[in-house]
Amino acid sequence: MRMQTKYWGRSTFWTFVLSTIPIGAWAAPACPAPPPYALLRQDEDYSYLRDARCRHDYMDPIKFIPLGSQKDQYLTLGGEVREWYDVFQNANWGVGPQDHNGYLLQRLSAYADWHLGSGIRLFGQLSSATEAGRNGGPRPVDEDRLWLEQAFAEFDVPVFANTHVAVRLGRQEFEFGSGRFVDVREGPNVRRAFDGASAILDGGFWKATAFVTQPVLSRPQVFDDPTDTRTTFWGVYATKLLPSIGGGLDLYYLGINNRQAAFDRGTGDENRHTLGVRAFGWRGNWDYDWELTYQTGSFAGLPLSAYSFATDTGYTFKSVQFSPRVSLKAGATSGDGGAGSGTFGTFSPLFPSGIYFGQAAISLNGPSNMLRLGVSLQAHLSDSVQFGIDYDWFWRNSLDDRVYGLGGNLLRTGQESRERYIGDQLSASIVWHATRHVDLSLAYAYFAVGPFLTDSATPGRDVQYASAFARFKF
Repeated sequence: MRMQTKYWGRSTFWTFVLSTIPIGAWAAPACPAPPPYALLRQDEDYSYLRDARCRHDYMDPIKFIPLGSQKDQYLTLGGEVREWYDVFQNANWGVGPQDHNGYLLQRLSAYADWHLGSGIRLFGQLSSATEAGRNGGPRPVDEDRLWLEQAFAEFDVPVFANTHVAVRLGRQEFEFGSGRFVDVREGPNVRRAFDGASAILDGGFWKATAFVTQPVLSRPQVFDDPTDTRTTFWGVYATKLLPSIGGGLDLYYLGINNRQAAFDRGTGDENRHTLGVRAFGWRGNWDYDWELTYQTGSFAGLPLSAYSFATDTGYTFKSVQFSPRVSLKAGATSGDGGAGSGTFGTFSPLFPSGIYFGQAAISLNGPSNMLRLGVSLQAHLSDSVQFGIDYDWFWRNSLDDRVYGLGGNLLRTGQESRERYIGDQLSASIVWHATRHVDLSLAYAYFAVGPFLTDSATPGRDVQYASAFARFKF
């Protein structure tokens, strides 16, 4: 489970900075520390294990398997076992089948990373996601019994000195910036993948990814995950590191064409262009993550104009026990003005993180047509134990638009109530990184419904959620 801090602390920032500096800039230690397991497993680099003296972990023998006499020809194997138990009281605010005993989610994953020399690489990843015990059966993000999560060929193309472009063709996963718009969706049982092409430029303190893809449809049967030909997704996401001010800048353009987009206004052809900027970093005890986005285009023949603004500003008490960090979060996303409006105004988060608000994977409401204010506290109880707690308040931005789910799904129509306040949510989690391979976590959330959710014929009940999970990575 990923702690949803959504900011760059000092160690995270300098890890990224150091990774961009050419290898020959200074003498590296003979045996670097083993890298942490990455959210995207294709980002891990075990080439240092060609030196047998650096092999200290019991999994190291499968992390560097020579394929020939050349040092750049080797195979890396890895995977994950994750067991997750969820229990809800009044799931979906009391609407639909209820399950008071909870259910088990299991995810098994294995990958193979072939480095064939001359800048050629093949990467493949298989996953199995299953659900057991949920009343009403699995949701789309709960079960995909066996599927090809990733399968791409990569070709490394030198451009200038210390600058190269990696071209990837095939099925692949992305995570950009804070995960507000493009994320692998780690929280739910089934992750998100795309079919298409991408080009990743690494130019030192500049990194950029350009891509043209179509999302993969998740279905529960074996190898039944086709490309969603109704949707095309393309764009450029660039990051510029600014070490002199302890931060960085993201600039991005994301385009999407969805021929069957559904909103409170109805269903139609959506052409959406997202332009955004994100500033992040730290200075002294302060850290910040601010993002401003504008969307234009058209929906069902109407001109589209939408916006989003999100901030996370924190302060870490470094001299206090457990180094607690407190932060203030605020955000606003536009909603539609209704049938009388000459434009369409519902903001879309595109393909966001699976845990968007707070510390728990409760994911009741999403960021469309939303005003949000939140406070959080995070602390390192030890070197291996992290604790976090969030409290968030939610309102509708436009009274003529509905409340949407995290994936843009339609939750509550905006036509039955003129109330603005949706509710408030308390969430907390504790994560123990028991070893480099093993993580254990507990999470809890309570959502107290507001007038908008009670001012209708459908149930509007307070929600409680609890989860426990164990994960083994190798």
